[in-house]
Amino acid sequence: MEHHDSVLNLPGEIQMLDVVRDGLATADDVRIAVSFSRCSGVGLLIEPLREVVRRGGQVRILTSTYQAVTQPEALDALRGLDGVETRVQCGPTGFHAKFWRFENAAGAQCWAGSSNLSKGGLATNLEWNLVRADRHATEAARRQFDGLWTRPDVHPISDQLIHRYRAEYMLRARAAAPPFVGITEPHAEVPHPNRAQLEALANLAASRSGGLRRAAVIAATGVGKTYLAAFDVLQSGAKTALYVSHRLEHLLQARRTFRRVLGSHSLGVVGGGFDEGQADIVFATIASLSRRPDLMARPFEYLVIDEFHHVEAPSYEVLRSLRERAFLLGITATPERQDGHDVLEWCDFNVAYEVRLPEAIERGWLLPFHYFGIADESVDFLRIPWRRLDEVEDALSVEARAAHVLQSAIERGFDGVKRATIGFCAGKKHARFMAESFNRRGQTAVSVLGDQPVREREAVYHRLADPADPLEWVFVSDILNEGVDIPVVNSVMFLRPTESATLFLQQLGRGLRLFPGTEVLTVLDFVGHHRSAWLTIKALHAVSGGGRRTEVADGVVITPPRACEVVLERRTREILAKIARYTSKREACNKAYEELRDELGRAPLPVDLWGRADLPELSVFRQTYKSWSACQRSHDDTPPWARALPSEHPVFEFLRRVEANWQAQRVSPYALVWGLAARPDEPEAGYDAFFERWPQWKPERSALDGSKTWQTVRNKLGDSLRADRLRPEIRAALGDQLLAEVQGRLLYTVNGDHQQRHGGVLRSPADLNRFARYERPEIIRHFGVQYDPAKHNTGMLWFGSDGVIITKLDTSNAKAEHQYDNEFLGDRAFAWTSQNKMSTANAAGLKVVQHAARGLALHLFVQPRSHAAAVYLGRARVRSATGDGPMRVVFDLDHALPPDLRAEFSGGGPVDERG
Repeated sequence: MEHHDSVLNLPGEIQMLDVVRDGLATADDVRIAVSFSRCSGVGLLIEPLREVVRRGGQVRILTSTYQAVTQPEALDALRGLDGVETRVQCGPTGFHAKFWRFENAAGAQCWAGSSNLSKGGLATNLEWNLVRADRHATEAARRQFDGLWTRPDVHPISDQLIHRYRAEYMLRARAAAPPFVGITEPHAEVPHPNRAQLEALANLAASRSGGLRRAAVIAATGVGKTYLAAFDVLQSGAKTALYVSHRLEHLLQARRTFRRVLGSHSLGVVGGGFDEGQADIVFATIASLSRRPDLMARPFEYLVIDEFHHVEAPSYEVLRSLRERAFLLGITATPERQDGHDVLEWCDFNVAYEVRLPEAIERGWLLPFHYFGIADESVDFLRIPWRRLDEVEDALSVEARAAHVLQSAIERGFDGVKRATIGFCAGKKHARFMAESFNRRGQTAVSVLGDQPVREREAVYHRLADPADPLEWVFVSDILNEGVDIPVVNSVMFLRPTESATLFLQQLGRGLRLFPGTEVLTVLDFVGHHRSAWLTIKALHAVSGGGRRTEVADGVVITPPRACEVVLERRTREILAKIARYTSKREACNKAYEELRDELGRAPLPVDLWGRADLPELSVFRQTYKSWSACQRSHDDTPPWARALPSEHPVFEFLRRVEANWQAQRVSPYALVWGLAARPDEPEAGYDAFFERWPQWKPERSALDGSKTWQTVRNKLGDSLRADRLRPEIRAALGDQLLAEVQGRLLYTVNGDHQQRHGGVLRSPADLNRFARYERPEIIRHFGVQYDPAKHNTGMLWFGSDGVIITKLDTSNAKAEHQYDNEFLGDRAFAWTSQNKMSTANAAGLKVVQHAARGLALHLFVQPRSHAAAVYLGRARVRSATGDGPMRVVFDLDHALPPDLRAEFSGGGPVDERG
């Protein structure tokens, strides 16, 4: 780790958690004195502390009950660490020390300042800590620590001490908490849209003004999708609306929300014993609609489909006629589901707004999380047929495993006044077993199952939220995956292997809602030898995340969202590394294709991959199989029209070219290809029909006469055309499947382009995370505009007072005039070669050279290699500029490259030590 004399926990800089982990990694004598200890800090250090003890080192931790800030559960966790001595200062004397001493054979260092043993103190608060490493100071500090250690008001940690202190702690915490009124009571104040909802409302209004009648909003659990729907019904001026969900409890919560927003409208529920279908706003279960033709005949102006990812289920077909009459809003946290994911077709692939879980955390709309990957070697998952639920539940319902779960949960604790933990189980039997086992161990736990009445379930949620109720553990099966709002949850446990990254994120979202007194969600995932063990780890990765970069296994690094932590036990890393070794890219594609086919009940097409964060991208399939047709052949899934054709038939080359991403700056070439398939004899008319079919693309429409569109299509389709028409043998081979096969390939690229250029969330430069990775469209959106490839494909861009440099180290594959000599000079400087038109004498060059004097900022992004996402290196300052047409500019960087990035950049270009 780079040497620092002081640490302030500033964003993008070294944090006290880095200092402490680095010290523990080599120390054989550790002495820590802190006023306050919280589970959010203790949990992050359990594994490093154990490693010190394993090496034969000594660890002494002194904390206090001063002001009743230390959590009793943090003391429980410290007491449970074998080999770690913990003492507690009690009594009237205030204890405000913050001291960290690490000693090994090379010497000692002492840190003193403001950081307590908590998430805030170690990572997220603005703190100030200074270090001394000279022998005189460190020896004096050791003697002073020993003096505190033996004070008469300092006591060894014990059950009796914790029991007495817990009573005092809870008394103070409950006195400070507002009165408990339940989790379903309506609030008195009139709600206002939050920032996410304001952004989404603007996009929905723009969709309607552009003539669109259908839209989807994809937003992480906790952002407020139900409120958004209510606000948009109000914004649209609709007098009547139908709100549909598949669970009654979702509808009851939605009605409460709409009542707060809409006030005077009459609201009614249909289904589950309710029959209030004459109301202006009707909340209906999907199961009830097939029995209510009168309801379906009503002229509703607005249709909301909650949990929109279910819409491809057969029961939703009853809504198709209403979809043609009303404005449709589909809301979901994830459009990807096992029960048929091709849902975006219902809204013409118009995603009006999207904010996924990592971004919502980054923007402060959801709680950050601390994820602990706990090794689970009690079950040999490789020997269990995963589809045999009984066998899975039997294997997981073992007392020794339940004891391991409880011990691990107590060690990692929770953040909040009272524990409120949800345990996600493999099935009903497993959930009942876990509740019974925890109760036998002196805990208060219940199981909640999907077939229980709504009122029974709500009573349990009420108890969990009540700080005076002893209930702390709720084990569930087939519920709480979606829709139900229990903001008090501060800990979740994944007690069975996850087969779906989507399901994992939905369940994780149960604990991410902002709640007073909770700063972080504690997540325990029990990782075993299971083929899907990597799913949850990958789901936590945010490509542009600002969290701590964590090496998971064998050089695989993930970056969680800002203020989040991923902590893996040593044995967990070994398990993941072993699984990674026997999982190839081809195996991942095969598994994804087969799962997709099972979900859809037909042979998938490339468009079925779009929006599926849990599946490999189309580019991975093309790298593996060369074409989608070849992938289908390898799975014995060749469509009927192709079975009698030889593999060299020109139709396969045509489809291979169609499914490629042409990197077109406008949609026009793709629209023309669609037109060639839709109207083979009149492709110009087909081109016009494309924009009628997808009106959201009309802003990019251009006339075909004299345009470059035809030339682009001729170049890309090559020998597939004859006189600007598809070759007859291609048309004959595909027959009536021509449009379906072309559209099923084109829309993967077209949908992605629309999301990049028109559907992205606009941000500010302040949202950029240093050393995070960004694709070019993401970079542009961080400066308040949508990405336009026709305008934003140069290496130097200006957005007001912000300059953006996007460059790369290895330019050997570029045209000769675009090959530049870029390099790092040490780890805090970068030499950049400008475009040929820049010089120290012209306006473009002087704007860069004189940026500081003019009050301009320069943001530097560097790609390690061609086609890789660019790494944000922060703001750069010009040290020197020489040469003309091009200039060679040396930038100083505010922060040194982390070692892993330094190594990666070394592989893509030279890292010169002269800086």
